[in-house]
Amino acid sequence: MGQRVLLICNYFAPDHAIAAVRTSKLAKYLRVNGYEVEVLAEKRDGGEDELLKKGVEDIRVSYAVNSSLYVRFRELYEKLIEPHKKKRFDNLENRKRMNPKTGNIEFYTFEMAYPLLGSLDYIVGQLKQIDLYRSVKQQLREEKYFDYVITSYGDSFSYFAGKYFHKYHKDTKWLFDIRDAVYRYKFTPNYVGFIAKMYERYIWKHVDCITGISKGICRRVPRKYRGKVHCLTNGFDRADMEGVKGDRFCPSEMTFTYTGSMYGGIRDLTVLFQAVRELVQDGQMEEERVSFHYAGNAPAYEIFKSQAEQFGLDGRCVMHGKLPRRDTLEMQRGSDILMVASYDYKEQEGGVITGKVYEYMAAQRPVISIMMGDIEHSELTEIVEKTNIGVAYEASNHEVDYIKLREYIKRQYQSFMETGHTRYEPNEKELRRYDYRYLCKRLIKLMNQTERG
Repeated sequence: MGQRVLLICNYFAPDHAIAAVRTSKLAKYLRVNGYEVEVLAEKRDGGEDELLKKGVEDIRVSYAVNSSLYVRFRELYEKLIEPHKKKRFDNLENRKRMNPKTGNIEFYTFEMAYPLLGSLDYIVGQLKQIDLYRSVKQQLREEKYFDYVITSYGDSFSYFAGKYFHKYHKDTKWLFDIRDAVYRYKFTPNYVGFIAKMYERYIWKHVDCITGISKGICRRVPRKYRGKVHCLTNGFDRADMEGVKGDRFCPSEMTFTYTGSMYGGIRDLTVLFQAVRELVQDGQMEEERVSFHYAGNAPAYEIFKSQAEQFGLDGRCVMHGKLPRRDTLEMQRGSDILMVASYDYKEQEGGVITGKVYEYMAAQRPVISIMMGDIEHSELTEIVEKTNIGVAYEASNHEVDYIKLREYIKRQYQSFMETGHTRYEPNEKELRRYDYRYLCKRLIKLMNQTERG
């Protein structure tokens, strides 16, 4: 029997959420490499991802559930607060404000535009995570022996549960995996920022090993603890594409596709729509030969469409709704260009990398990356350029990058008109670095080093 690993997380297969991919894939390939894995996850009511279950069907999963008391409290809270939130949440124009520090007009997230409501939401969210962890306290205290406990942070249930487990099982090595930043610049309201930073201080001091999905997240750890910090990015699993069709779903049009969240509008594709409009006006593209496809929830699509509307391209937008993961992958494989949007700021030390860029790697289609904010030479841009999977635009380098973006779209359109396909010539050696088989081997190496340490 191999060494035993307890994985604690909010999301795990078959949860239909991008956050479940990393935890499920690491568990899958730890099993492949001979480890015995058990999972403790939040019980979620969303849709199921049948594809994500492959390879983890036999892993034992226990669930944390919210108490009826918390559920009733949450229902009352939402009944009281939702009317006040909705009219503000829907007003996107009121979120474009001047940043007093930079003097620039920026798009503010709901949490930052309305910090009091945002802080209330944050506190209620933390109460939910505490309530989840309390539902499994006895199990954590009495749990049988594990060689490693891995807590994957995407919400603080993993933090509370890992902390409590470690209190009673000091001999188990504790690896803290940061999939999403604990303190989230632009999302954690100032009134409650001290709570997230308090969590961080405990993590840096007490865990045996820290893995972060980006160099920027790793740089948040103070220098005195940097020896236990390692960058372990997200990735893709080629096995997901087995049996996924690659048929183009709109052969007569060059299709741009975006799948996933718009994060309330902070993910901004406006500059891409602007470039297409200019190429149409210059006679280098035909409007009726391009279309923009979106898969996700309805409110996010309205944001996507509103960005296209600024350049009269909303009529070329197509909504596909929230799709099962297999259908999403087929949609990506059937597209001509995949769009990925993100944001990053110097003040948060960088490190925002959307997981979609890795999913797009498996689709083997060209990628256009749009990075908003004041960050320069972002990690997302570095990934796109090193792997040669497409073109990257950064708002901080607008004058140069906009010309590069426009020329890229023009060349791809010419290729599409001449051959019926866009061009895709990736650096396969670089791509392999983001395969979960490779990433899990790196994780195992870190685990072994931690054991020796």
